[in-house]
Amino acid sequence: MRLRIEEDPYRPGEGCARIILPGMAGREAPAVTFTREGFGADSLGPDGWQVAAGRLVPIESGSESDALVLVLGPEAAEHLEPGPVRLGIPALGIDQVVIWPEIAPAQAGKRGGFGANRPGQAQPRRVPGRVEAPPPPPKPPAGDETVVLRPAPRAEPLLPPRPVDPPPIRPPEAPAQPSRLPLILLALLLLAGGGGAAWWFWPAARDRQVALPATPAAPATPATPADPTANATPAEIAAMNLPPARVLEIGQARQATRPQDALLLIELAADAGHAPAISALARLYDPATFTPGGALSMPNPTKAAELWRNAERAGDTAAAAPRAILRDRLETAAQGGDTVAQRALRDFWP
Repeated sequence: MRLRIEEDPYRPGEGCARIILPGMAGREAPAVTFTREGFGADSLGPDGWQVAAGRLVPIESGSESDALVLVLGPEAAEHLEPGPVRLGIPALGIDQVVIWPEIAPAQAGKRGGFGANRPGQAQPRRVPGRVEAPPPPPKPPAGDETVVLRPAPRAEPLLPPRPVDPPPIRPPEAPAQPSRLPLILLALLLLAGGGGAAWWFWPAARDRQVALPATPAAPATPATPADPTANATPAEIAAMNLPPARVLEIGQARQATRPQDALLLIELAADAGHAPAISALARLYDPATFTPGGALSMPNPTKAAELWRNAERAGDTAAAAPRAILRDRLETAAQGGDTVAQRALRDFWP
């Protein structure tokens, strides 16, 4: 049903509302209900929203053309806000969501019960055909109701105001000493004036220019060229055709970090006939100077004997002492029946 709700134009300022129900003329509606969803107190009663089911009794009902008109008192406008609300009229079988309009609550001094007029106030204009709704019967007092008395809150005794501490007594301040700034400024002005006069009256001192010797510019430090062998592989170093001594130096520098590269570079320098490189390679194979964890997994006394002989023949006189120590080791092993030691002695010490 397309019902309509509006402010009662015959009761301006009293917060009354009219519900106009088309096609319902002559019907009776003793009460209406308003409910909302999502609240604990969701039913509107005469004193506001409540948990129990509430209802509002129209203060007047009548007919206009074919419509039934119900007039609600100011209690509806006091608690309803503009927007959707569910309206129920049980006597007419109506239960639908309606839009409550903007209706100002009753002005001060104009509300009296369910729309009753105060003494001395003009009677509202009546619409022909309206029938005043009978007032609701008074609610009989329940005989078994229990009155709960609650003790009034105990008033706390007022504390006396806290006395205000007197301001501290400050000792008298010493008189300010006269400033010496004017005297200092006067002395500076006199010195500046005397210097300017001396500069003006002695032109020789004014025009003389002292030539200071120019400070020679510091020579630019030439940039150190990058070493091309720093990150080069043994094959790239071999292609550079470097002197064997330089190749040996690069190989010995890589023994701690890159032992395999070091072995290849020392062998490259030794193959070129460089005596110190041959001796360095012999130390890698000699059991007396072998270093575990390097490029070789184990010493090789036969290979060391060959290299010590070649180093001595290439002119390295320092190779004689470690070669003699290796010979003593091989002779001891040969006496114990070591055939490898016997063959090394026969091949490299004829």
